[in-house]
Amino acid sequence: MKKILEFDAVLIKKADMDAAYIEVPFDIKDIFGKSRLLVHATFDGEPYDGQVVKMGTPCHIIGVRKDIRAKIGKCPGDTVHVTLKERENPKPVYSSVDEYVASYSGDIRLRMETLRKIILDCSPEISEKISWGMATFVLNGNLVHFSGEKKHIGFHPAPSAIEAFKDRLTDYKYSKGTIQLPYDKPMPYELLREIVVFRVQEQTKNEKT
Repeated sequence: MKKILEFDAVLIKKADMDAAYIEVPFDIKDIFGKSRLLVHATFDGEPYDGQVVKMGTPCHIIGVRKDIRAKIGKCPGDTVHVTLKERENPKPVYSSVDEYVASYSGDIRLRMETLRKIILDCSPEISEKISWGMATFVLNGNLVHFSGEKKHIGFHPAPSAIEAFKDRLTDYKYSKGTIQLPYDKPMPYELLREIVVFRVQEQTKNEKT
């Protein structure tokens, strides 16, 4: 069950702006493990979806929009009753890899388009789909995936491939099944092609046994 914080707080005017916020009298990071928290909030019962943050302030705060203040009839200096509950960041739903790649732009999109072509060129039997919210390539089961992250493309070729190529992955962060390809570094396309070929051979062998 999600935690719900409930408290009374004074509306504080933001200097030189027609804006106001309230201070949250709880340690958000300690309770939720995050310094920024997406929340469903209510102010005197009026709902609002926003986020709790630190903005150079000693504690976490959340803004209270002008229209909400008007609805509840409150001004800076007044006390409001607040509830906060964590909300999930909704992820877009994509129906195809075309749509997924097209949701990115510039260099990131170009990297994805190039990687996608490399993967598909490794075998005419490879198909593609969206699975787990990622671009997924299939050959006798899932072959590899890639995903756009905040600072990198995540390439997911299965633990067996990571183990086989780990000596050549020293310049990248990697885990059991994922290689992080930072946006500020060139993409190692030839290495990625070799990894996909390895996975194609692995999946073809698995089909025959």
